[in-house]
Amino acid sequence: MSISLSEIRAFNAVVEHGNFTRAASALEVSQPAVTAQIRKLESRSGHYLLERTPNGFELTNHGKRLYQVSRQYTDLGNALDAVLSAENQGLLPSIKIATASALIFMPLLAEFRHQYGETCLEINSTTSADCLSQVLNREVDIGLFPLAKKHASLSSFEFHRHKLVAIVAKSSPLYRLKEVSIKTLAEYPLIFSAHSCYTQVCLDKLLAAHDIVGHSQIRLDHRHEICEAVIHGLGVGFAFEHDIRADDRYLTLDIIEADEPAVEHVVWLKNRSVMPAVQEFVQLALEQVATKA
Repeated sequence: MSISLSEIRAFNAVVEHGNFTRAASALEVSQPAVTAQIRKLESRSGHYLLERTPNGFELTNHGKRLYQVSRQYTDLGNALDAVLSAENQGLLPSIKIATASALIFMPLLAEFRHQYGETCLEINSTTSADCLSQVLNREVDIGLFPLAKKHASLSSFEFHRHKLVAIVAKSSPLYRLKEVSIKTLAEYPLIFSAHSCYTQVCLDKLLAAHDIVGHSQIRLDHRHEICEAVIHGLGVGFAFEHDIRADDRYLTLDIIEADEPAVEHVVWLKNRSVMPAVQEFVQLALEQVATKA
């Protein structure tokens, strides 16, 4: 069976943009041209790939299976376009990045911007779980976050390590300490992060390891909100030490039992290793790691 890249691109564009009209606009072709490519693909495969509904369409089982495999061909096509396009020689295409640790990776992002100022750099700050999902679903090219487990489809390397710390207000009795046990912290009002946040996952694991049932009446999504809550005396917060800025209104304390660091990684799909923007970003990140070593 001989399937063309244009057929795959048309099919993937329809899936990703939700309808034929938007797909045609994204591909800069007519809607009938997109429809024709889909019909060719269905004819070659011998199966319907899209089932029309009152709200648009749904993927058939065969369509879902094809989309899971075919997205890598879109990656290859984009990489080939970037390499072969004469007008783009010397320039990088846009790159999309998701990070759960903006403070740690901001110097790297700034240096990339400095070196490739004409490249469209899209940055999404979100949770580690969402970063992983976006990389796996090809919504972004690079993920910058703590990668807890290896994935067969991903390439990655360690960029930075830091430990879980407690955040206490200047007015707290804990402020005079340099380190504190998790059992002592549990005696104070606690401020938790969102359930899916990697910080909270690690904190829950630490509490459970010492048979502590953690209770909190406050759960906040963002680190700066947690710091503000600490400053206003609402409790003890938690973060990985380099994820928050220094501030004389609060102090970070080492947690005696927290001996497992968060390992921040640079992560990308193996299939996207051929993309010039991914190659340049990874090389720059490796150079910064070598400089810190």
